[in-house]
Amino acid sequence: MNLFNFPSSLLHAGITPQYRGVHGGYWALQQNDPEHCGVTVHLVDKGIDTGGILYQAKIPVSSKDNFVTYPYLQLGEGLPLMKKAVTDAVNRSLKPLPTSGEKGKVWYHPGFWQFLYHRVFRGKK
Repeated sequence: MNLFNFPSSLLHAGITPQYRGVHGGYWALQQNDPEHCGVTVHLVDKGIDTGGILYQAKIPVSSKDNFVTYPYLQLGEGLPLMKKAVTDAVNRSLKPLPTSGEKGKVWYHPGFWQFLYHRVFRGKK
């Protein structure tokens, strides 16, 4: 809880719990998992992107998109969800979605050579 006694929520650039950490959209596409390329609004807890899930949305990705544009697409889908979460918090009606308790993997920034390999040999932008 914070100063105003409201639960804290966070806009995460990935679908949790499968893609915790950073660049979740990129990693989902790199793993050939477009169904989990999106954004999550979740409650903040002590873990890395492990709080209760409030809202999730997939992002529309085209062949013109890449590592740089994915975060903008995630913001476009995620900001309306964050607005809903703030409204729910003010109205004291936050309801996390039921989950399986799975924690999933934590993903990190791709290294230069790793990114280059996936771009050149696997066509992942």
